[in-house]
Amino acid sequence: MQYPKNFQIYSASAGSGKTFTLVKEYLKILLTSENPFKFQQILAVTFTNKAAGEMKERVIQNLKTFSNFEINNMLSIICGETNLTEDDIFKRSKIILDAILQNYGAFNITTIDSFTHKIIRTFAHDLKLPMNFDVEMDSESLLNEAVDVVISKIGESKELTSLLVNYAIQKLDEDKSWDIALELKDFAKIILNENHSSHLKSLSSVSTSDFKFLKKRLINENEQILEKFNNLGEEGLKTIKENSIENNEFSHSDLPNHFIKLTNLKKLKPQELNFEGRLNNSIVASKNFYTAKCNAATKKVIENITEKLTALYYDSKNLYEEIFGRYVLNTIIIESLIPLAVLNYINTALQEIKNENNILLNAEFNQLISETIKDEPAPFIYERLGEKFRYYFLDEMQDTSQLQWKNLIPLIENALTSEDELGETGQLLLVGDAKQSIYRWRGGNPEQFIALSSNEETKKNNPFYVAKEAASLDKNYRSYSEIIKFNNDFFKHLSSFLSNKVNSDLYLEGNNQLITQKKGGFVQLSFIEKD
Repeated sequence: MQYPKNFQIYSASAGSGKTFTLVKEYLKILLTSENPFKFQQILAVTFTNKAAGEMKERVIQNLKTFSNFEINNMLSIICGETNLTEDDIFKRSKIILDAILQNYGAFNITTIDSFTHKIIRTFAHDLKLPMNFDVEMDSESLLNEAVDVVISKIGESKELTSLLVNYAIQKLDEDKSWDIALELKDFAKIILNENHSSHLKSLSSVSTSDFKFLKKRLINENEQILEKFNNLGEEGLKTIKENSIENNEFSHSDLPNHFIKLTNLKKLKPQELNFEGRLNNSIVASKNFYTAKCNAATKKVIENITEKLTALYYDSKNLYEEIFGRYVLNTIIIESLIPLAVLNYINTALQEIKNENNILLNAEFNQLISETIKDEPAPFIYERLGEKFRYYFLDEMQDTSQLQWKNLIPLIENALTSEDELGETGQLLLVGDAKQSIYRWRGGNPEQFIALSSNEETKKNNPFYVAKEAASLDKNYRSYSEIIKFNNDFFKHLSSFLSNKVNSDLYLEGNNQLITQKKGGFVQLSFIEKD
């Protein structure tokens, strides 16, 4: 018999039996208890209605199978991991299934949004929300409406009009469309991102004049940087011209092209100026800069000016290492300053739309919960909810945002560290795949799940005062062998191209899925031309 662990974490890649494991552990809690209503103490949370529905269906289906005295793979595994016999499971499954079907509303396998919505409804009075508010799931549509409202106010507010007109001019200067609506709608999405909420609050106290002052200062700083590069470029081109040398008389025209780039830096993309290519290698190797077709006189002239041109190249390289990063950062900030200044107007318009329509956005649930109940004791929260969960299952943990996890910790900690009337403590089971969180879907953070699934025992890696057990589901039951091998090799290879070491190590070490008896498979790669 395997004794249940209080805190278990499974790293589970695609096809590794994640849902099977969740259902198995869920059934073990139900079947090892004498209480047929044990399911009311379990909260299983995932991210989509489809995933929640699938898990519910599998639990019910297995209980139905056992109730009909039928044998499947799940039955033998549960018997092996508990001290239950098949007859015990058959008898208990029918009783538990009846209890669930008669109390289906307490069968809490749900999405995290549904659970947070329930908390919001419970604490509506504390949040000063009307009891009959509606939840808007399509937050982006409402946000787009707020942007349209702000743009429609051009001409009404002198300050706002100036901002939006300057933004349109900025877009034209960058050879982009003057129509700012699309970019503002895309930029405004950060209002819905809970990871940015604290920063947005700070911005609310920054005036429009402060944004304008900062933009002016950064533009002046960038102009000074451009002037330094331009001076070096002009000096190099002047030296070449004074010696009557044509650009094509230099090998591949590399050296004059480098100085031309320095004089046109504002029009270049950051990656277009680099010091790691052919020109740099030629200078380091002290190769000749002239082409083979040059006559002797031209070769001599180029040799005479090589030292000066090389010195100018190194001056530009040193300048690049010293201040080019600052120039790129300033440019990014300058491009974003006007949209940031407009964010306050968009947020105000969004709040007005919500108030007029008695709407609350699904995207702001977690922030509201954090601000309202973060200091409340867990028993008080349970009392208000009318339920007391002792067992927590969190699926797709890699997509759980830092704020969502922070909100759940007090409830989970109370379950793990306290005992019920039978002297039993609660349990927590996390399942996820850190590799998927590098896309930061829904505010997911790779470092959060990586830390939790590590074997180190620090507050960051384990916020609870109980020992944890971390394991991996290494076998891929879904795919055929050739596909599994290709994925392992392909993503290990790609890991070397990821600049973030955490992500690189994650893909290097996390792609070692094992194969089953499903041999064969076919992989085909198709390439398309880059626009």
